[in-house]
Amino acid sequence: MPDFNLEPLPPAEAVQFFRDKGFRIGFDWRDLWQDEHAYAFTVAKAMQYDLLADIRRSVDDAIAGGRTFGEFAEDLTPTLQKRGWWGEAIETDPLTGERRVVQLGSPRRLRTIFDTNIRMAHAAGRWERIERLKGRRPFLRYVQLDRPSAREAHRPWNGVVLPVDHPFWRTHYPPNGWFCGCRVQQLSQRDLDRRGLTVGADPPTPTRAWRNARTGQVLQVPVGVDPGFAYNVGRARMRALTPPPLDQPLSVPVAGPGAQGVPMPEPRSKPADRLLPSGLSDPDYVDRFLAEFGASRGQPVIFTDRIGEPLVIGEELFRGGRGGAFKVAKRGRERFLLLLADTVKEPDEIWWLWEEFPKGRWTLLRRYIARWRVAGQEQPAFVLFDVGPDGWTGTTAFRPERGTYLDNQRAGSLAYRRVSRRP
Repeated sequence: MPDFNLEPLPPAEAVQFFRDKGFRIGFDWRDLWQDEHAYAFTVAKAMQYDLLADIRRSVDDAIAGGRTFGEFAEDLTPTLQKRGWWGEAIETDPLTGERRVVQLGSPRRLRTIFDTNIRMAHAAGRWERIERLKGRRPFLRYVQLDRPSAREAHRPWNGVVLPVDHPFWRTHYPPNGWFCGCRVQQLSQRDLDRRGLTVGADPPTPTRAWRNARTGQVLQVPVGVDPGFAYNVGRARMRALTPPPLDQPLSVPVAGPGAQGVPMPEPRSKPADRLLPSGLSDPDYVDRFLAEFGASRGQPVIFTDRIGEPLVIGEELFRGGRGGAFKVAKRGRERFLLLLADTVKEPDEIWWLWEEFPKGRWTLLRRYIARWRVAGQEQPAFVLFDVGPDGWTGTTAFRPERGTYLDNQRAGSLAYRRVSRRP
């Protein structure tokens, strides 16, 4: 029997970790730092949301289906080449305004995207299991695979045995760099006794100064750990499973079953004139909604939401498909359009959800939810955006007839929650 098992885990936890992520556009891998990658999917220089969604679908398929890199690359390469995201190109860095030659898609970049996302997803899934089992198996042993690419810098950690909750694992839980193949093995006291292992002394963890050229910030990075990897992706994931009280802001998105158990903030009161009169024409109703954002028919605008995401606000929210007829009176929403505008601008909650719709095509959705009180009556509101070529584009907005509808829409990851002060 082998001393330990390094076979891939069944991917349930890894898949869920990946699907709970949102999206973030970034020009450079340093634009998101360390545990920010646990909450948002990004690919450097993939500057269009629908392009990023294409890459994400392929990564999702690879994690969920246990696909090889060859299968991943064979599937994704033609898509990226067709979209023109391949080879070298001259791009403008949005941070500096500099135009320079950059590398877009390439076999090397695809391998980096594949390897980093697969390893991080599996590491997060393993940590979830480690936390569940630490009562019976309270120790971890660092394991470096004996292979030609093994790093000398990681060799001193090979065989280190420490408690699960030891601070060492906060910065040295693998992977500890690009293409790092290190693992951990979870052990019980009986395992240690049987194998002649002992819990070691605190290993030395010297640091070195490293400057992030994107921010100018000088950081202390553990020696031997690549910049950007000195965090425990599993602990970052676990923080997202425990929401803070209602009177505290979310420090990270809340994911998993804990998100659905979070109570909503109390409804806010709005004056009666936020309800529009009956009998207006469809274009008039649409104009009233768009005016709340400074938009008009034929002139959509970009609105930045509470968490800094740009949204396209336009008349397509109220059309039956792109270019279709207005459907303003759908579900009796016409009188509530100003409340729907308030829901986008001042939501109680923002949720993101990676959903298979239509069948076989995964799409990232954003749901804006709020409860208002007008003339003593509670008025729930719901607005949906999805990822398209122009970024986040409104798909639908309406007032649910039943408050339970909102409960059913509170799924995925809770990215924002309005702070509700206690009386």
